[in-house]
Amino acid sequence: MLGVWLIGAIFVTCAFFYGLTLRTPSWFQSEARKASEMRRMAQRVENRLITEAYRFRGGPTLEPDGSRRTGDNWRIRVTEEEATAWIAAKLGEWLANRDPPARIPPEISELQAHFGSGRAWVAGLLDDRVYAVSTGFRANEKGLWFSGARAGIGSLAFPVSWGAMGFVGMDDSGVGGWVWRLLSGREPLLPGATIRLEDGRRVRVIAVRVLPGAIEAECRTEAP
Repeated sequence: MLGVWLIGAIFVTCAFFYGLTLRTPSWFQSEARKASEMRRMAQRVENRLITEAYRFRGGPTLEPDGSRRTGDNWRIRVTEEEATAWIAAKLGEWLANRDPPARIPPEISELQAHFGSGRAWVAGLLDDRVYAVSTGFRANEKGLWFSGARAGIGSLAFPVSWGAMGFVGMDDSGVGGWVWRLLSGREPLLPGATIRLEDGRRVRVIAVRVLPGAIEAECRTEAP
């Protein structure tokens, strides 16, 4: 009798988790969006980021760590809608320009972003199910890193350390391996947490905060 109860409990638990994979997350909005509008919004986001990065913020001031700050720390925010537009319109182009190049599988549709509860989500529709990845962020002198990454199917989420790499068909080489190393925290998203500008200055990312409906980066511009 004990064995029967145990088998029944396992069956109910598996059925429950399977049901979660079929359930669409409440924040995932399956709706038609015009590609032209998404591209225009994505381009406006890129232009704003570039403008803020190159903005003159004062003369250099020597910091205790030896860097030369130009002005006070500044912040830039990207909304959930803007991030969704960029992912839908520009992510494929960005992946194609990587070395080695990659592409988004054509079977994945309705890519979108969601920000909330201190986590950033990227999700898409595949075979009528929502597949997603979520993460927090941490920044230090070595880089900007993903933190506590999780994979999700429907409303079921689990740490990527549970073997998500094999589940989604990634290996440890090529673009799939690069994505896996980012999600598992083995490689920084942004080495040194800095972006070098064409005029020699650097933009250092101090912190990234995920807010309800938006993501915000605190940055500092450093002189050459």
